[in-house]
Amino acid sequence: MSEEPSRLEWEERHRGRTAGGEPEPFLLEVLSSLPRGGLALDVAAGRGRHSLLLAASGFKVIAIDYSWEAMSLLGRTVRERRLPISPAVWNLDTFSSRDRTFDLIVNVNYLNRLLFPKLIRSLKPGGALLVDTFLTDQAAIGHPRNPDFLLKHYELRDLLGGLEIVRYREGLTVYHDQTRAWRASALAVRKENN
Repeated sequence: MSEEPSRLEWEERHRGRTAGGEPEPFLLEVLSSLPRGGLALDVAAGRGRHSLLLAASGFKVIAIDYSWEAMSLLGRTVRERRLPISPAVWNLDTFSSRDRTFDLIVNVNYLNRLLFPKLIRSLKPGGALLVDTFLTDQAAIGHPRNPDFLLKHYELRDLLGGLEIVRYREGLTVYHDQTRAWRASALAVRKENN
């Protein structure tokens, strides 16, 4: 069986859960370095753990994900709290956006190498792209194991070509509950003249 879950499996992952969750530590670490306000895109947003944080930080957020269930859960929370988040179901393999649209793009735990040029073009000059996902070392300790979803060491630097890298790290992340994951994390900015 493929490691890529079917739509039904994605929907089941979210069913019966609540919106939100604990943001990735890297996003929390660089939050004060992000542009203030503006329009943000949360790629593969899931139940909106990062969208909710960004909205609380002054962004208007477009949250996109493949899962109807996840976007429905987030949508319910958005309506209840009257938050500036627009959840949308989107197949990220066919994602497109106007050039120079977003002040911030957050892409956590989702790796589609072909998406990077589109994301970079979608940034406004001065806009930031935050990427935080799994390294190849992750295969030895847990999910995911498929190399299609794992970055090689320093590959993220290459994928961010043309952007100014403000913060970059690779290594083992240990979470509050003591789970561990091998991650590559970067915050990069589109130069004003690009």
